[in-house]
Amino acid sequence: MGRKKNSYIFMEQKPKRRAPGCLILLLAVVFAIVALSIISNSLLNQRIHLNTEKVRIMGMDSGNENVTILHISDLHGGDIGFKTEQWEELLYGKGFTAVVMSGDMVGAGGDYAPLVSLIRTLKQIKDGVPIYFIAGDEDPVAVNSALHGSPEPLAEWVRAAQAEGAVYLDRAVGQQVGKKTVWFVPENLYSIGLTDDAGIKGMVSTLTRQKADMEASGKQYEAEGGASYRALSYRLEAFEESAEAIAQMKAGDLQIAVIHVPLQADYVRQMTEWADTDELFSYRNLSLVLSGHYCGGQWRLFGLGPVYVPERGWFPGDDGIVGMMRINNISQYISGGLAASGVNPMPMRLFNVPSVTLLSFTAKLE
Repeated sequence: MGRKKNSYIFMEQKPKRRAPGCLILLLAVVFAIVALSIISNSLLNQRIHLNTEKVRIMGMDSGNENVTILHISDLHGGDIGFKTEQWEELLYGKGFTAVVMSGDMVGAGGDYAPLVSLIRTLKQIKDGVPIYFIAGDEDPVAVNSALHGSPEPLAEWVRAAQAEGAVYLDRAVGQQVGKKTVWFVPENLYSIGLTDDAGIKGMVSTLTRQKADMEASGKQYEAEGGASYRALSYRLEAFEESAEAIAQMKAGDLQIAVIHVPLQADYVRQMTEWADTDELFSYRNLSLVLSGHYCGGQWRLFGLGPVYVPERGWFPGDDGIVGMMRINNISQYISGGLAASGVNPMPMRLFNVPSVTLLSFTAKLE
């Protein structure tokens, strides 16, 4: 029997349609990964991690052993400042000598209520422990020299923090710890230095002359001139008190400098080289520098660290961005911060847990 021919052999063959199930499954997996990442990141940003670090200083006076600083930075007016119970749980039973806030605690938005709440909470946790704070580059101006409708030279957010008992660190401040003194100093005073005809004493002389000139011309009685006069008088007072404090420093005292933007290695090496070896108040005798600013890189990827930092580029690594770094025997600790900077084009924090740090001084070397 002959084979029966297929009568459809010359007809156009329709391609088989793929089942839509594979595409739907792929989209579902992608959606699930994105949703899980968003949820997990949101949960990460709601918690605060407590880091611990040792600041090792060879030959340090035994009276400074275990002096501990709670370092906080870059709140940026975030709601995490209101989380009283979480702060209490985080710091319950922890001992610390002082609290240092290294700037951008208010942020560009100008809302200081979270900062005030946090200061109040810290006072409840450790009553009597001093809280020092500085202004960051995104905080509202701290000292108003322009006309601003108030006779007070300090900005409202600074005065609100002071009203809760915090200390605005625009001058050298000594804190008695046992028989020793720990000095908290805005870093710019080290840059200015202290000599007979320049530095801090030179600034005092210059500002004193400027104040006298303004008084002679009656500027203090004018609207704009009065604001400028009050700001100048305030800065003069800060320099005068700093000069007096520095004169009281002794060998063996801890000197802690506070700055918002971390110091670069080349700058520290240069300042150390220029420092007068006979002066107690100098970079050579700095015990620790506390800074923040980078918010840990803001966006981080597991195993790769920060994704992008405006001043440092793509995937710069953690060195100089977050954590402890040593430069010419000077320890600088850079806080990972609590919130996100508006300078970084990548908003919020991604896989970057908000953190604070307890730094304890020790002479023990491991």
